Amino acid sequence: MQKVRRTKYGLAVSIAALLAAAMTTGMSPYKSVKVTVDSQTLQAGTYASESVGALLRQNGVSYTGYDLVEPARTTPVHNGMKIVVKRAKIIRVQNGASRPLIVHTLKGTVGNLLQSLRIRLHKADSVNVSLHAAIRSGMDIRVIRRSARVVTKDVSIPYVAIRQSSSYYQAGADVVARAGREGIRKIVTRLSYVNDRLVAKRSTSMVVQQPVDELIDVGTAQPAPVVASRSDASLVSNEVLTVVATAYSSPGGSTATGASAGYGDVAVDPSVIPLGTRLYIPGYGYGIANDTGGAIQGYRIDLCFNSPAQAYNYGRQVVKVYVLGGN
Repeated sequence: MQKVRRTKYGLAVSIAALLAAAMTTGMSPYKSVKVTVDSQTLQAGTYASESVGALLRQNGVSYTGYDLVEPARTTPVHNGMKIVVKRAKIIRVQNGASRPLIVHTLKGTVGNLLQSLRIRLHKADSVNVSLHAAIRSGMDIRVIRRSARVVTKDVSIPYVAIRQSSSYYQAGADVVARAGREGIRKIVTRLSYVNDRLVAKRSTSMVVQQPVDELIDVGTAQPAPVVASRSDASLVSNEVLTVVATAYSSPGGSTATGASAGYGDVAVDPSVIPLGTRLYIPGYGYGIANDTGGAIQGYRIDLCFNSPAQAYNYGRQVVKVYVLGGN
């Protein structure tokens, strides 16, 4: 009896030793695995204790760093595991005028891809394929950028100088009766671009300020060489000018020469009538050119009166001025 017991005990120890040896030599149960590669499914299995990546390589399933492998490649394989491999698609993407990019993507549609690349579309932009189109290898996606720029420019419109005869001024005298003013034309140009390339140019214009013609009075009056004085003596004038005379009164004022202003003082444009010139003005009398004024330019003079009432009665007249010479 004791011998039989020792034999059964020895068999049990031997079986345990074999199991232990099997475990230490890497032997494991068969594992059935379902592998799906780009929507195609295959059955795989192994006795080895290996990772997902090793199992895929053992069954001839290649992949790159751009591809999706789930579970992760380092995950140990277990019975009933489902492994999914989705290969990235290689496409070409060009954003406007930028250089084309070669992209490896797992995105399903064109719209999702552009969003992942942070390519935003503006209202005027377009894409050569539908945003809902499915991504396929070798696809060429082009984003067409459209933009516009408006340029505004003001252009001068020249005025016309109109010369007209006038008997109010002495022959040879040109008097600007109305100063000319240039007009303004606004030109608006719209420039249209596709991928930063000019494809269209359209201009419109409108006049925002009409020009004003300049009016020049050309004197035709002939000078009278002799002037009758109040004493009926004859005085020979050097020159006769036709001017616009305006009356004024400046009690207590002074002239440009420093003298007290009074009757007989005449304000002139020194470039036309030099200061100190003796003058005779019909309807006013003798005077001396000894004053100036900011508004006295060209063939214009101011006649000083002793009272405002006298100045008011005289007003503004076109008169002949007889230049008698200096004092």
